[in-house]
Amino acid sequence: MVRTSIAAGLVALVGVAAASDGPRGKAVRVEKPPRREVVVPAGSFTQGLDEEQAAAALNQCELAYFPPDIKPQSRGPNGPTDFCSDFMKELLEMPARQVFLDAFAIDRDEVSVTDYRRCVDAGVCALDALVAGDERYIHAEWPMVNVTWEDAQTYCGWRGGRLPTEAEWERAAIGDAHDRDWPWGELEQPKDFNHGQPRVVAMRQIERALTSIPIKFFGDPDDSDGSMLMAPPGSYPWGESPWGTRDQAGNVAEWTADAHFHDTERRGYKGLSSVNPLREGSTGGERVIRGGSWRQPPFLGKGNLRDPFNAYLRSNERYSHVGFRCARTIR
Repeated sequence: MVRTSIAAGLVALVGVAAASDGPRGKAVRVEKPPRREVVVPAGSFTQGLDEEQAAAALNQCELAYFPPDIKPQSRGPNGPTDFCSDFMKELLEMPARQVFLDAFAIDRDEVSVTDYRRCVDAGVCALDALVAGDERYIHAEWPMVNVTWEDAQTYCGWRGGRLPTEAEWERAAIGDAHDRDWPWGELEQPKDFNHGQPRVVAMRQIERALTSIPIKFFGDPDDSDGSMLMAPPGSYPWGESPWGTRDQAGNVAEWTADAHFHDTERRGYKGLSSVNPLREGSTGGERVIRGGSWRQPPFLGKGNLRDPFNAYLRSNERYSHVGFRCARTIR
């Protein structure tokens, strides 16, 4: 009875205050905090790509990195032609297959610089990622880049999670339908994600003379999608995946938990289980990178493709186009 009287009194006081403060009946919008994770239920999906999709990727690789108007000075083992051929070899070892995954949660957006700073302030994450890389790309609202693979794992562990496996990342990006290349569907929609463009012709010619390492053909920024460099995570909500994740096409490429090998015995999905697959690897070796970035051609934003530069990127180094998001297993 006492509680009822108090409650009634509070309601009356609120009513008096509302009447004295202004017009009655005015709605006040209260913003909900953004969702941190999306949940992907246990189930099977089609991982990988068929021969037609692989052939299309090879064609796009050659157009992006070795167009017809550029004549090669060399066709050595590190030349751009062989670079795309090696990419094709890997794709052919990633054939479409049914994979079962336990339920997991994955970040809706990429980890931001602000997010990472909280981990540094907590005394868990190393400061190096904020000061050791190219500081031009460290802005509070941008995705966190310049992180090594170990940096990313440490941050996710602090959050009570881990990096997603390659299979988890792919299922989160494109859902369960085999004919879905992009998070939003089948068609390439360059305005719907933050990507780059192939390096301009003049720079390719100069760099071919200076080095044979194909990473010099990496790519240039492109502002036709609305962002010259990186964009704050979640800036392209119309490009979200069936599960609700954002920026899995473009913005920054992302570390996954899986090791990357390009020898014939372990290339692609060779030897990997079809149930919760994970390729283990050693510290400092290559790790699978997914999703394309703000300085890579649009085709690398497809959800079923690996990054062709994986063979040149080491997990203990820092890159201005590689970030991450976290995942966790749901028991």
